[in-house]
Amino acid sequence: MRTSNRRHQLDWLLVVLASSVLAELLLLRTATRTLIHIPGIGEFETPIRTVAEAGRFAYYLAVVSVTATLAILGFRRMRTRIPRHLIGGLATAAFLIVAAVGRLDGVSTPAAGWFTLAVLVVVTSTGWRGLSSTPVGFFVLGSVAAGWSALGQTSGSGLTGGQVDVLVLTAESLLVLAGATAPLLLGRPPSKMALAAGVGAAVLVAAAFAGGASTFSILVLWNLGVPGWLPGIAFSIALGGVVTALWSAMADGDRVTAIGIVLMLGGGVGLISTYQTGLVLAALLLLGRSGVGARERPETAGVTETSGVVGPVEYAGAGVTSPLT
Repeated sequence: MRTSNRRHQLDWLLVVLASSVLAELLLLRTATRTLIHIPGIGEFETPIRTVAEAGRFAYYLAVVSVTATLAILGFRRMRTRIPRHLIGGLATAAFLIVAAVGRLDGVSTPAAGWFTLAVLVVVTSTGWRGLSSTPVGFFVLGSVAAGWSALGQTSGSGLTGGQVDVLVLTAESLLVLAGATAPLLLGRPPSKMALAAGVGAAVLVAAAFAGGASTFSILVLWNLGVPGWLPGIAFSIALGGVVTALWSAMADGDRVTAIGIVLMLGGGVGLISTYQTGLVLAALLLLGRSGVGARERPETAGVTETSGVVGPVEYAGAGVTSPLT
């Protein structure tokens, strides 16, 4: 009975986390930055302020939720006897300590950043599931490239401007590949309805990019951590793949994969903020545990997986700051 109650509580915690991340992403990072480009919108200052405050509330709720979620899942992984899961659990514990110490300025920003990238790689390897993990691999490699481009400018590695540009473009290309291949996470062909939803989303994004390329690029930068140098059609295809995978997962009752996709979308690539890195780590945890095509409960998925956790701290010294501050 006690185990069942704990699983039920974690189930709700994951639902709260995914819901708050979606609200924060849509209200704070997207709506408030889109509305300011609409002529005459100043007349609606009060409604805009209300939207922004709701987004901030969702942000703080998401920070608390992701911290609690990853702490619980990391602790559970440390209790397993499976070597790769134990390694992931230890990485989680170490990351929690580094995040806390970093908040107190007890560790340098470059050191914390490189450590974060290492944790991403470790957690990905402990949850690797072959072909179905391909989108995750693309995403994490993109994060490493984006993080390297930022840290390489502050940690004395001497990256040239051209090298930084190559790393940023590589990160953006890998992000697009991750989105385009997202249906592989399902381990099964997506439904026709899911494919239709994905095509519709792709068309909408292509139209939005054509109507306001500069605004679209800003949203891509703030939300996903890349400058939007690739053609709009690339991001259209990527979002179409994400929507297809998310729709199919939800329709099939595969909440583990659905929540993992939402968290990864909210996290973005690189070292944007420790909050968003935490979302990515939570996504790696869930997507690494979810069975191929299984209708698995989120709390069951967390019993033996891990990830790092970070609090509401920005990698201010890494050349990238949180859009939420």
